[in-house]
Amino acid sequence: MGKNGWFQNIYILYRLISIRIKVPELMKQKFPLALVLLLVIPFSCKPKKSENLEEMARLAARPEAVLVKTVKLEKSTFYHELISNGKVSSSEKAVVPFKINGIIKELRIQNGQKVKAGELMAVIDDFDYNTQLTRAKQGLEKAEINFRDDLLSNFTTSDTSRLPAAKIKISRIRSGLNDAITALEIAEYNYNNTRVFSPISGVVANLEAKQWNPSQNYKNLCSVFFVETMEVQFSVIESEYSFLSRNMPVGIIPFTDDSIQIKGNISNINPQVDDTGMIKVTATLHNNGRLIDGMNVKVVIRKPVPDRLVVPKEALVIRQGKDVIFIRQDSLAIWKYVTVDSENSTSISIKEGLEAGDLVITGGNVNLAHETIVREQ
Repeated sequence: MGKNGWFQNIYILYRLISIRIKVPELMKQKFPLALVLLLVIPFSCKPKKSENLEEMARLAARPEAVLVKTVKLEKSTFYHELISNGKVSSSEKAVVPFKINGIIKELRIQNGQKVKAGELMAVIDDFDYNTQLTRAKQGLEKAEINFRDDLLSNFTTSDTSRLPAAKIKISRIRSGLNDAITALEIAEYNYNNTRVFSPISGVVANLEAKQWNPSQNYKNLCSVFFVETMEVQFSVIESEYSFLSRNMPVGIIPFTDDSIQIKGNISNINPQVDDTGMIKVTATLHNNGRLIDGMNVKVVIRKPVPDRLVVPKEALVIRQGKDVIFIRQDSLAIWKYVTVDSENSTSISIKEGLEAGDLVITGGNVNLAHETIVREQ
């Protein structure tokens, strides 16, 4: 009970005693008097304040600081980006045909297998072709005998160095020597092609042939793709022609895994605009083993532009339909209207509105307002 409360109670008692009431009457009023005292005393006792209410209200109204992330703005290189879709193809490929008909006796390859140039891939049964080769050799021997006989009987000499070319030609025709030589060449060609060898080093693809089946049932044995070096063909609109140059670096990103980026260089720019307003471009790259012929990829071309104010794209927000970037000054977020010069997939180049050395807020800026209290995360 406070000091003022005690004074009030004493004053009430004094007033009661000073009233002219007879003792019997006072005794009769004993219970009401006690009741009055009980009612007065509690209300006169006020609890001591433990805290300043104004200070509590002020603290309750103070907003909590928003946690943010910042980067110090400095001039750096900005990369203009051109993005297109392309298709991967092997820089060197070969279709391996069956050059003769016959039963496939051996098949030594399978799809996806790596082969070296000159490696044996398949064998066709060679009995008939071996027999034809033997007969062709025998036919040539017989034709050579007939040729010499024709020279002796018609020109009385077998020495062709003393005869004119016209007479030698006649004897070769009459003896069948020319025909025999041609037949032997065909027989050797057919026999040699009973063995099918890989023309280049690479990976086997498009193999459909089966062992013990006729080779004529298939259009080709297979294809071989050289996959160490590959090409990417893509198109750009004609307005981007001046953006490109030979040997410009490019990034190749497979659609199957966008976390992978393979470096390449532009090797060819076709100087013609097609009917759709596009220009065809080819880039060459070294395969990392993840690309195959015909794969669809994203092509990213980056052209460096030095001495630019570059910030992450996350720093840019829209306020009142305008581009805004927040910077941190001490403990406040300051709203800055900016003019964007260029942007790519990860960053933007600022033309106006910011200065080197500004602490650009890149995280926690979604719900900020001007002069919001912030704190570094």
